[in-house]
Amino acid sequence: MQNSVALQRYLQRHIEAALPTCPQKDQRWHRALVIPAYRESAALLQQLKRLPEGSGRTLVILVLNRPDTDTDPDANTLLRAALERQAGASEQPYTYALNAHSDLYLHDMDKQGGPVPAAQGVGLARKTGCDIALQWMSEGAISGAWIYSSDADARLPVDYFQKTENNKQQAVAAVYPFRHVPGADQDCNEATALYELRLHHYVLGLEYAGSPYAHHTLGSCLAVRANAYTQVRGFPKRAGGEDFYLLNKLAKLGPVAKLKGTCIELQSRHSNRAPFGTGPAVAKITRQEHPTESTLFYHPACYEALRALLNAAPSLYCAMSNDLPALLRAQGLNLDLAQAASTALEAMGLTAALLHCRRQGKSSEQFLRQFHQWFDAFRSLKFIHAVRAAGWPQQSLAALATLQPQLWPVHAKSPQQIEELRLQVRLHWGWSI
Repeated sequence: MQNSVALQRYLQRHIEAALPTCPQKDQRWHRALVIPAYRESAALLQQLKRLPEGSGRTLVILVLNRPDTDTDPDANTLLRAALERQAGASEQPYTYALNAHSDLYLHDMDKQGGPVPAAQGVGLARKTGCDIALQWMSEGAISGAWIYSSDADARLPVDYFQKTENNKQQAVAAVYPFRHVPGADQDCNEATALYELRLHHYVLGLEYAGSPYAHHTLGSCLAVRANAYTQVRGFPKRAGGEDFYLLNKLAKLGPVAKLKGTCIELQSRHSNRAPFGTGPAVAKITRQEHPTESTLFYHPACYEALRALLNAAPSLYCAMSNDLPALLRAQGLNLDLAQAASTALEAMGLTAALLHCRRQGKSSEQFLRQFHQWFDAFRSLKFIHAVRAAGWPQQSLAALATLQPQLWPVHAKSPQQIEELRLQVRLHWGWSI
Protein backbone atom coordinates (compact mmCIF):
# COMPACT_ATOMS: atom_id res chain seq x y z
CA MET A 1 0.00 0.00 0.00
CA GLN A 2 1.35 3.41 -0.93
CA ASN A 3 2.19 5.75 1.96
CA SER A 4 -0.41 8.32 1.00
CA VAL A 5 -1.04 11.46 3.02
CA ALA A 6 -4.40 10.04 4.15
CA LEU A 7 -2.74 6.83 5.35
CA GLN A 8 -0.05 8.66 7.29
CA ARG A 9 -2.62 10.95 8.87
CA TYR A 10 -4.74 7.95 9.84
CA LEU A 11 -1.76 6.10 11.33
CA GLN A 12 -0.81 9.18 13.34
CA ARG A 13 -4.22 10.35 14.53
CA HIS A 14 -6.97 7.77 14.20
CA ILE A 15 -5.56 4.25 14.46
CA GLU A 16 -6.33 2.27 17.63
CA ALA A 17 -3.57 2.28 20.23
CA ALA A 18 -1.15 -0.53 21.04
CA LEU A 19 -1.78 -2.69 18.00
CA PRO A 20 0.43 -5.75 17.47
CA THR A 21 3.42 -5.75 15.19
CA CYS A 22 3.36 -8.21 12.33
CA PRO A 23 4.22 -11.60 13.92
CA GLN A 24 5.79 -13.17 10.80
CA LYS A 25 8.24 -10.85 9.12
CA ASP A 26 8.91 -13.33 6.32
CA GLN A 27 5.22 -13.92 5.57
CA ARG A 28 3.44 -11.85 2.95
CA TRP A 29 -0.30 -11.83 2.33
CA HIS A 30 -2.26 -10.50 -0.61
CA ARG A 31 -5.37 -9.46 1.33
CA ALA A 32 -6.92 -9.24 4.81
CA LEU A 33 -10.35 -10.47 5.92
CA VAL A 34 -11.58 -9.07 9.26
CA ILE A 35 -14.07 -11.07 11.32
CA PRO A 36 -15.24 -10.03 14.81
CA ALA A 37 -16.20 -12.92 17.06
CA TYR A 38 -18.11 -12.97 20.32
CA ARG A 39 -19.60 -16.06 21.97
CA GLU A 40 -18.90 -18.20 18.91
CA SER A 41 -18.47 -21.96 19.09
CA ALA A 42 -15.41 -23.98 18.12
CA ALA A 43 -17.21 -24.81 14.86
CA LEU A 44 -16.13 -21.40 13.53
CA LEU A 45 -12.57 -22.65 13.19
CA GLN A 46 -13.68 -25.50 10.92
CA GLN A 47 -15.73 -23.06 8.85
CA LEU A 48 -12.74 -20.76 8.42
CA LYS A 49 -10.66 -23.65 7.14
CA ARG A 50 -13.03 -23.77 4.15
CA LEU A 51 -12.37 -20.16 3.11
CA PRO A 52 -12.29 -19.68 -0.67
CA GLU A 53 -9.03 -19.33 -2.51
CA GLY A 54 -7.83 -16.15 -4.19
CA SER A 55 -4.70 -15.09 -5.98
CA GLY A 56 -2.01 -15.07 -3.29
CA ARG A 57 -2.47 -15.81 0.40
CA THR A 58 -5.27 -14.54 2.61
CA LEU A 59 -4.86 -13.36 6.18
CA VAL A 60 -7.92 -13.69 8.39
CA ILE A 61 -7.80 -11.27 11.32
CA LEU A 62 -10.13 -12.73 13.94
CA VAL A 63 -11.00 -10.19 16.65
CA LEU A 64 -12.25 -11.88 19.81
CA ASN A 65 -14.27 -9.40 21.87
CA ARG A 66 -16.83 -9.14 24.68
CA PRO A 67 -18.96 -6.16 25.78
CA ASP A 68 -18.78 -5.08 29.40
CA THR A 69 -22.47 -5.92 29.81
CA ASP A 70 -21.43 -9.59 29.62
CA THR A 71 -19.77 -10.41 32.95
CA ASP A 72 -18.91 -14.00 32.02
CA PRO A 73 -15.11 -14.22 31.58
CA ASP A 74 -15.58 -17.58 29.83
CA ALA A 75 -17.81 -16.19 27.07
CA ASN A 76 -15.17 -16.86 24.40
CA THR A 77 -13.51 -19.89 25.98
CA LEU A 78 -14.75 -22.52 23.50
CA LEU A 79 -13.39 -20.79 20.42
CA ARG A 80 -10.20 -19.70 22.18
CA ALA A 81 -9.51 -23.26 23.31
CA ALA A 82 -10.07 -24.62 19.79
CA LEU A 83 -7.56 -22.11 18.42
CA GLU A 84 -5.02 -23.01 21.07
CA ARG A 85 -5.35 -26.68 20.16
CA GLN A 86 -4.88 -25.75 16.51
CA ALA A 87 -1.68 -23.84 17.34
CA GLY A 88 -0.14 -26.68 19.32
CA ALA A 89 3.53 -25.98 19.96
CA SER A 90 3.76 -23.24 17.34
CA GLU A 91 6.34 -20.53 17.92
CA GLN A 92 3.71 -18.05 16.78
CA PRO A 93 0.92 -18.57 19.36
CA TYR A 94 -1.49 -16.16 17.69
CA THR A 95 -0.99 -17.18 14.05
CA TYR A 96 -2.46 -20.33 12.53
CA ALA A 97 -2.37 -21.91 9.09
CA LEU A 98 -5.99 -22.53 8.10
CA ASN A 99 -5.38 -24.26 4.77
CA ALA A 100 -3.00 -24.18 1.83
CA HIS A 101 -3.88 -20.57 0.95
CA SER A 102 -5.05 -18.91 4.20
CA ASP A 103 -3.68 -18.02 7.62
CA LEU A 104 -5.41 -16.73 10.72
CA TYR A 105 -4.20 -14.11 13.17
CA LEU A 106 -6.05 -14.02 16.49
CA HIS A 107 -6.38 -10.63 18.14
CA ASP A 108 -7.87 -11.52 21.51
CA MET A 109 -9.18 -8.22 22.85
CA ASP A 110 -11.13 -10.06 25.53
CA LYS A 111 -8.11 -11.89 26.96
CA GLN A 112 -5.61 -9.06 26.57
CA GLY A 113 -7.67 -6.09 27.73
CA GLY A 114 -10.90 -7.43 29.13
CA PRO A 115 -14.39 -6.45 27.98
CA VAL A 116 -14.91 -3.39 25.81
CA PRO A 117 -17.49 -0.65 26.39
CA ALA A 118 -20.84 -2.00 25.27
CA ALA A 119 -21.61 1.23 23.43
CA GLN A 120 -18.59 0.60 21.16
CA GLY A 121 -19.19 -3.14 20.68
CA VAL A 122 -18.79 -4.65 17.24
CA GLY A 123 -17.81 -1.30 15.70
CA LEU A 124 -14.68 -1.18 17.84
CA ALA A 125 -13.92 -4.83 17.02
CA ARG A 126 -14.24 -4.20 13.27
CA LYS A 127 -12.17 -1.02 13.49
CA THR A 128 -9.44 -2.74 15.47
CA GLY A 129 -9.19 -5.57 12.94
CA CYS A 130 -9.13 -3.16 9.99
CA ASP A 131 -6.55 -1.00 11.75
CA ILE A 132 -4.29 -4.02 12.17
CA ALA A 133 -4.68 -4.71 8.46
CA LEU A 134 -3.84 -1.09 7.60
CA GLN A 135 -0.78 -1.03 9.81
CA TRP A 136 0.55 -4.25 8.31
CA MET A 137 -0.21 -2.95 4.83
CA SER A 138 1.89 0.12 5.60
CA GLU A 139 4.70 -2.21 6.72
CA GLY A 140 4.51 -4.18 3.46
CA ALA A 141 3.16 -7.42 4.95
CA ILE A 142 -0.18 -7.18 3.07
CA SER A 143 0.02 -6.13 -0.57
CA GLY A 144 -3.60 -5.88 -1.80
CA ALA A 145 -5.80 -2.82 -2.07
CA TRP A 146 -8.90 -4.21 -0.33
CA ILE A 147 -9.87 -4.94 3.27
CA TYR A 148 -12.72 -7.44 3.54
CA SER A 149 -15.28 -7.42 6.36
CA SER A 150 -17.47 -10.36 7.30
CA ASP A 151 -19.03 -12.17 10.26
CA ALA A 152 -18.77 -15.52 11.97
CA ASP A 153 -22.11 -16.71 10.56
CA ALA A 154 -21.18 -15.98 6.93
CA ARG A 155 -20.22 -18.63 4.38
CA LEU A 156 -18.32 -17.03 1.54
CA PRO A 157 -18.74 -18.15 -2.10
CA VAL A 158 -15.83 -19.58 -4.07
CA ASP A 159 -15.43 -16.39 -6.11
CA TYR A 160 -15.62 -14.10 -3.08
CA PHE A 161 -12.23 -12.43 -3.56
CA GLN A 162 -12.39 -12.41 -7.37
CA LYS A 163 -15.60 -10.34 -7.24
CA THR A 164 -13.68 -7.28 -6.12
CA GLU A 165 -10.23 -7.97 -7.53
CA ASN A 166 -11.66 -8.46 -11.03
CA ASN A 167 -14.09 -5.55 -10.74
CA LYS A 168 -13.18 -2.85 -13.27
CA GLN A 169 -15.16 -0.11 -11.52
CA GLN A 170 -12.92 2.16 -9.45
CA ALA A 171 -15.15 1.74 -6.44
CA VAL A 172 -14.27 2.88 -2.93
CA ALA A 173 -16.26 -0.01 -1.47
CA ALA A 174 -18.24 -3.04 -2.57
CA VAL A 175 -21.36 -4.68 -1.15
CA TYR A 176 -21.88 -8.38 -1.74
CA PRO A 177 -25.05 -10.26 -2.64
CA PHE A 178 -26.37 -12.28 0.27
CA ARG A 179 -29.14 -14.60 1.37
CA HIS A 180 -30.08 -16.12 4.68
CA VAL A 181 -30.09 -19.91 4.79
CA PRO A 182 -32.40 -21.82 7.14
CA GLY A 183 -31.34 -23.51 10.34
CA ALA A 184 -33.12 -25.95 12.65
CA ASP A 185 -35.53 -23.40 14.18
CA GLN A 186 -38.44 -22.85 11.79
CA ASP A 187 -39.77 -19.80 13.63
CA CYS A 188 -36.33 -18.19 13.42
CA ASN A 189 -36.11 -19.08 9.72
CA GLU A 190 -39.45 -17.40 8.95
CA ALA A 191 -38.60 -14.30 10.98
CA THR A 192 -35.18 -14.01 9.34
CA ALA A 193 -36.69 -14.33 5.85
CA LEU A 194 -39.17 -11.54 6.68
CA TYR A 195 -36.39 -9.33 8.00
CA GLU A 196 -34.36 -9.96 4.86
CA LEU A 197 -37.34 -8.80 2.80
CA ARG A 198 -37.50 -5.66 4.94
CA LEU A 199 -33.85 -4.91 4.03
CA HIS A 200 -34.56 -5.54 0.35
CA HIS A 201 -37.71 -3.42 0.31
CA TYR A 202 -35.79 -0.47 1.73
CA VAL A 203 -33.10 -0.67 -0.97
CA LEU A 204 -35.76 -1.12 -3.66
CA GLY A 205 -37.46 2.01 -2.33
CA LEU A 206 -34.23 3.98 -2.49
CA GLU A 207 -33.68 2.72 -6.04
CA TYR A 208 -37.18 3.81 -7.02
CA ALA A 209 -36.50 7.24 -5.56
CA GLY A 210 -33.23 7.57 -7.47
CA SER A 211 -31.12 7.85 -4.33
CA PRO A 212 -27.33 7.59 -4.77
CA TYR A 213 -27.30 5.66 -1.48
CA ALA A 214 -29.35 2.69 -2.71
CA HIS A 215 -27.26 -0.22 -1.45
CA HIS A 216 -27.39 -2.70 1.40
CA THR A 217 -25.35 -1.95 4.52
CA LEU A 218 -24.30 -5.21 6.17
CA GLY A 219 -20.92 -5.47 7.87
CA SER A 220 -20.83 -9.16 6.95
CA CYS A 221 -21.07 -8.39 3.22
CA LEU A 222 -18.64 -5.54 2.71
CA ALA A 223 -15.22 -4.79 1.24
CA VAL A 224 -13.44 -1.44 1.42
CA ARG A 225 -10.48 -0.02 -0.46
CA ALA A 226 -7.82 0.66 2.14
CA ASN A 227 -7.02 4.16 0.89
CA ALA A 228 -10.72 5.15 1.05
CA TYR A 229 -11.03 3.61 4.52
CA THR A 230 -8.31 5.94 5.82
CA GLN A 231 -10.05 9.00 4.37
CA VAL A 232 -13.25 8.36 6.36
CA ARG A 233 -11.39 7.53 9.59
CA GLY A 234 -12.40 3.90 9.71
CA PHE A 235 -15.36 2.09 11.20
CA PRO A 236 -17.31 4.11 13.76
CA LYS A 237 -16.98 2.67 17.25
CA ARG A 238 -20.65 1.80 17.72
CA ALA A 239 -22.47 -1.25 19.04
CA GLY A 240 -24.59 -1.36 15.87
CA GLY A 241 -25.05 0.52 12.63
CA GLU A 242 -21.29 0.85 12.16
CA ASP A 243 -21.64 -0.56 8.65
CA PHE A 244 -24.37 1.97 7.73
CA TYR A 245 -22.37 4.97 8.90
CA LEU A 246 -19.14 3.77 7.28
CA LEU A 247 -20.81 3.29 3.90
CA ASN A 248 -22.58 6.63 4.24
CA LYS A 249 -19.19 8.34 4.41
CA LEU A 250 -17.57 6.15 1.75
CA ALA A 251 -20.36 6.81 -0.78
CA LYS A 252 -19.44 10.51 -0.66
CA LEU A 253 -15.91 9.71 -1.86
CA GLY A 254 -16.81 7.60 -4.88
CA PRO A 255 -18.97 4.76 -6.22
CA VAL A 256 -20.00 1.80 -4.08
CA ALA A 257 -20.02 -1.29 -6.29
CA LYS A 258 -23.12 -3.46 -5.98
CA LEU A 259 -21.72 -6.89 -6.79
CA LYS A 260 -23.64 -9.63 -8.56
CA GLY A 261 -23.43 -13.40 -8.79
CA THR A 262 -23.19 -15.98 -6.02
CA CYS A 263 -24.50 -14.92 -2.63
CA ILE A 264 -22.78 -14.92 0.71
CA GLU A 265 -24.82 -17.31 2.84
CA LEU A 266 -25.78 -15.99 6.27
CA GLN A 267 -27.00 -18.49 8.84
CA SER A 268 -30.47 -17.93 10.28
CA ARG A 269 -29.90 -18.01 14.02
CA HIS A 270 -30.94 -16.36 17.25
CA SER A 271 -28.45 -13.73 18.38
CA ASN A 272 -28.34 -10.96 20.98
CA ARG A 273 -24.79 -9.88 20.19
CA ALA A 274 -25.83 -6.37 19.12
CA PRO A 275 -28.49 -4.00 20.52
CA PHE A 276 -30.16 -3.59 17.12
CA GLY A 277 -29.87 -5.09 13.66
CA THR A 278 -30.69 -8.59 12.48
CA GLY A 279 -30.58 -10.42 15.83
CA PRO A 280 -32.90 -8.16 17.85
CA ALA A 281 -35.21 -7.66 14.84
CA VAL A 282 -35.57 -11.41 14.33
CA ALA A 283 -36.25 -11.89 18.04
CA LYS A 284 -38.99 -9.25 17.95
CA ILE A 285 -40.64 -10.79 14.89
CA THR A 286 -40.48 -14.27 16.43
CA ARG A 287 -42.36 -13.05 19.50
CA GLN A 288 -45.33 -11.94 17.38
CA GLU A 289 -48.36 -14.22 17.39
CA HIS A 290 -48.60 -13.85 13.60
CA PRO A 291 -45.12 -12.89 12.34
CA THR A 292 -46.24 -12.38 8.73
CA GLU A 293 -48.59 -9.63 9.93
CA SER A 294 -45.74 -7.64 11.48
CA THR A 295 -45.58 -4.06 10.23
CA LEU A 296 -41.96 -4.23 9.10
CA PHE A 297 -42.05 -2.15 5.94
CA TYR A 298 -42.03 1.59 5.39
CA HIS A 299 -45.14 2.86 3.65
CA PRO A 300 -44.46 3.14 -0.12
CA ALA A 301 -45.62 6.78 0.05
CA CYS A 302 -42.38 7.53 1.93
CA TYR A 303 -40.40 6.55 -1.14
CA GLU A 304 -42.79 8.49 -3.36
CA ALA A 305 -42.03 11.58 -1.30
CA LEU A 306 -38.29 10.86 -1.47
CA ARG A 307 -38.47 10.42 -5.24
CA ALA A 308 -40.29 13.73 -5.64
CA LEU A 309 -37.69 15.52 -3.53
CA LEU A 310 -34.73 14.08 -5.45
CA ASN A 311 -36.38 14.89 -8.78
CA ALA A 312 -37.03 18.44 -7.58
CA ALA A 313 -33.53 18.91 -6.13
CA PRO A 314 -32.00 20.51 -9.28
CA SER A 315 -34.68 23.22 -9.13
CA LEU A 316 -33.58 24.15 -5.61
CA TYR A 317 -30.44 25.70 -7.09
CA CYS A 318 -32.52 28.76 -7.85
CA ALA A 319 -35.72 28.24 -5.85
CA MET A 320 -36.24 29.15 -2.22
CA SER A 321 -37.03 26.54 0.41
CA ASN A 322 -40.57 27.93 0.78
CA ASP A 323 -41.12 27.01 -2.87
CA LEU A 324 -40.63 23.34 -2.02
CA PRO A 325 -44.31 22.38 -1.49
CA ALA A 326 -45.15 23.62 -4.99
CA LEU A 327 -42.11 21.86 -6.46
CA LEU A 328 -43.16 18.60 -4.82
CA ARG A 329 -46.73 19.02 -5.99
CA ALA A 330 -45.37 19.48 -9.52
CA GLN A 331 -43.71 16.07 -9.14
CA GLY A 332 -47.12 14.48 -8.53
CA LEU A 333 -47.38 14.41 -4.73
CA ASN A 334 -50.77 15.08 -3.21
CA LEU A 335 -51.16 18.14 -1.00
CA ASP A 336 -50.88 16.31 2.33
CA LEU A 337 -47.77 14.34 1.38
CA ALA A 338 -46.08 17.38 -0.17
CA GLN A 339 -46.71 19.40 2.97
CA ALA A 340 -45.47 16.61 5.26
CA ALA A 341 -42.30 16.25 3.20
CA SER A 342 -41.69 20.01 3.23
CA THR A 343 -42.22 20.22 6.98
CA ALA A 344 -39.82 17.34 7.55
CA LEU A 345 -37.11 18.96 5.43
CA GLU A 346 -37.45 22.34 7.14
CA ALA A 347 -37.05 20.61 10.51
CA MET A 348 -33.87 19.00 9.15
CA GLY A 349 -32.38 22.41 8.32
CA LEU A 350 -33.08 22.64 4.60
CA THR A 351 -32.89 26.44 4.40
CA ALA A 352 -29.37 26.60 5.86
CA ALA A 353 -28.32 23.58 3.81
CA LEU A 354 -29.40 25.18 0.53
CA LEU A 355 -27.42 28.33 1.35
CA HIS A 356 -24.34 26.20 2.01
CA CYS A 357 -24.82 24.15 -1.17
CA ARG A 358 -25.11 27.33 -3.25
CA ARG A 359 -21.97 28.80 -1.71
CA GLN A 360 -19.99 25.63 -2.34
CA GLY A 361 -21.52 24.83 -5.74
CA LYS A 362 -21.00 27.58 -8.28
CA SER A 363 -22.86 25.70 -11.03
CA SER A 364 -26.07 23.68 -11.00
CA GLU A 365 -24.05 20.44 -11.29
CA GLN A 366 -21.81 21.39 -8.37
CA PHE A 367 -24.86 22.45 -6.37
CA LEU A 368 -26.48 19.05 -6.90
CA ARG A 369 -23.32 17.25 -5.77
CA GLN A 370 -23.28 19.37 -2.62
CA PHE A 371 -26.97 18.66 -2.04
CA HIS A 372 -26.38 14.89 -2.14
CA GLN A 373 -23.45 15.30 0.24
CA TRP A 374 -25.86 16.94 2.69
CA PHE A 375 -28.94 14.84 1.96
CA ASP A 376 -27.06 11.58 2.50
CA ALA A 377 -28.10 8.08 3.58
CA PHE A 378 -28.63 9.22 7.17
CA ARG A 379 -30.82 12.18 6.24
CA SER A 380 -32.70 10.06 3.71
CA LEU A 381 -33.62 7.64 6.51
CA LYS A 382 -34.47 10.53 8.83
CA PHE A 383 -36.72 11.99 6.14
CA ILE A 384 -38.52 8.66 5.70
CA HIS A 385 -39.05 8.43 9.46
CA ALA A 386 -40.50 11.95 9.52
CA VAL A 387 -42.95 11.15 6.71
CA ARG A 388 -43.89 7.96 8.55
CA ALA A 389 -44.61 9.93 11.72
CA ALA A 390 -46.71 12.45 9.75
CA GLY A 391 -49.34 9.85 8.88
CA TRP A 392 -47.90 7.11 6.67
CA PRO A 393 -47.20 4.29 9.13
CA GLN A 394 -45.33 1.07 8.53
CA GLN A 395 -47.12 -1.77 6.79
CA SER A 396 -47.28 -5.55 6.78
CA LEU A 397 -46.16 -7.59 3.80
CA ALA A 398 -49.76 -8.30 2.79
CA ALA A 399 -50.76 -4.63 3.06
CA LEU A 400 -48.01 -3.60 0.62
CA ALA A 401 -49.95 -5.34 -2.16
CA THR A 402 -52.72 -2.73 -1.82
CA LEU A 403 -50.48 0.33 -1.85
CA GLN A 404 -48.67 2.34 -4.49
CA PRO A 405 -45.99 2.48 -5.70
CA GLN A 406 -45.36 -1.24 -6.03
CA LEU A 407 -41.66 -1.81 -5.36
CA TRP A 408 -41.31 -5.59 -5.51
CA PRO A 409 -40.14 -7.13 -8.80
CA VAL A 410 -43.35 -9.21 -8.62
CA HIS A 411 -46.74 -8.37 -7.18
CA ALA A 412 -47.09 -9.42 -3.54
CA LYS A 413 -50.55 -10.93 -3.22
CA SER A 414 -50.22 -12.75 0.07
CA PRO A 415 -47.81 -13.39 2.96
CA GLN A 416 -47.29 -16.91 1.59
CA GLN A 417 -45.11 -15.46 -1.16
CA ILE A 418 -42.09 -14.83 1.06
CA GLU A 419 -39.77 -17.26 -0.72
CA GLU A 420 -40.98 -16.21 -4.16
CA LEU A 421 -40.29 -12.58 -3.30
CA ARG A 422 -36.80 -13.40 -2.07
CA LEU A 423 -36.11 -15.27 -5.30
CA GLN A 424 -37.43 -12.48 -7.52
CA VAL A 425 -35.42 -9.84 -5.66
CA ARG A 426 -32.23 -11.84 -6.18
CA LEU A 427 -33.02 -12.17 -9.88
CA HIS A 428 -33.73 -8.44 -10.08
CA TRP A 429 -30.23 -7.58 -8.83
CA GLY A 430 -28.42 -10.29 -10.73
CA TRP A 431 -27.73 -12.39 -7.66
CA SER A 432 -27.43 -16.14 -8.23
CA ILE A 433 -30.43 -18.05 -6.97
